[in-house]
Amino acid sequence: MRRTVIIIPELLGSSDSDSPLRQTLPSIRALAESSRITKVSPLPPIETPEALVLGLGPDEGQLRQGPLTISALGADPPEKSTHFHLSWLTAEDGRIIKTDLRATAEEELLMLERAPKLNTKTLTFVPGHGQDHGLVCEAKVDMGTTSPENAYGKPIRNVRPDGDGESMLRRYIDDSINLFSELPFNLERLDQGLPPLNLLWPWGHGFRLSVPNLALIRGERATVESPSMRLQGLTRLTGYVHATRDGFGQGLRTRLQLIAQRALTRDLTIIWIPALSELKAPSAESGDREEEKHWFVRELDRELIGPLLTDALKNRDKLFLTSPGDSLGLALEMDGREVRTNSIPFDERALDETGIPRTTLWESVKRGVAW
Repeated sequence: MRRTVIIIPELLGSSDSDSPLRQTLPSIRALAESSRITKVSPLPPIETPEALVLGLGPDEGQLRQGPLTISALGADPPEKSTHFHLSWLTAEDGRIIKTDLRATAEEELLMLERAPKLNTKTLTFVPGHGQDHGLVCEAKVDMGTTSPENAYGKPIRNVRPDGDGESMLRRYIDDSINLFSELPFNLERLDQGLPPLNLLWPWGHGFRLSVPNLALIRGERATVESPSMRLQGLTRLTGYVHATRDGFGQGLRTRLQLIAQRALTRDLTIIWIPALSELKAPSAESGDREEEKHWFVRELDRELIGPLLTDALKNRDKLFLTSPGDSLGLALEMDGREVRTNSIPFDERALDETGIPRTTLWESVKRGVAW
């Protein structure tokens, strides 16, 4: 029996007037009519909410950014080591500058070639993609580090690593600026008045903690589809498989049809689509955001839910659609082996229904992956 669990945060609108679920959505409506509808409790404030996507409880799989990054990059460093996320950033006049300018493929290749020159007996560069890489310190260190978001616009000296091992990391930062500032593409950028990419910034440090082996516990491997490096890293540690993120797409360009096609070739798939959460960012006028949200939900209905529902009804499979968020959400749980009829609409009106049972995201996922 094929089981597919689809998790789309923030699918519900804040009110009936802006709800993308109140438009014509034939596939979601048909799914709702054959499903058990439940309310989903708000997401708890935890370090690694990605764990809930895999059906882990809020006290399981709680790792920091560094260990998740190192796992996502396929590295397995010594046990007594500290793992960092390493961001490739811009330093100008002693400050960390935020820029939307990205590296070309040729620039990235040159960076990957040169970065290992910064390795020491204790620090090892772990190559990644784009501006996301990793750094392993073969010692356990207790310090404070600052994420890029909290470091932008500030003097480097004010946000450098602070605590045990600070000297070697501060030297690593300084050496990266010296090394990369002299690369030909950065000299060309400066001549053109463009920001250089000349800083490797370690942050999100942590240790690889024990994570439940879900493949062993549940007796099979799920494949996870998402654009998230964090979720990819945690997925690997649980014994599950994360599909290539390159084929998933980003935001409104999420490749829904391809994701559906790939899910139809597997027995068990967990799909996490954060595009609607990203639309909440204040980067455009709210009216434009609402139009985009409505359009994207129509595409979800047609390109993802439609093909998966057709196959699930034909083959009596499981198809779960869950929409968690910071406030109360909803879930649809369809088991093709059971005959269900549901008249409650899958939209904000269901939140006012008193007879609907309540669950959590991780409990819903666990039911979805079960036989």
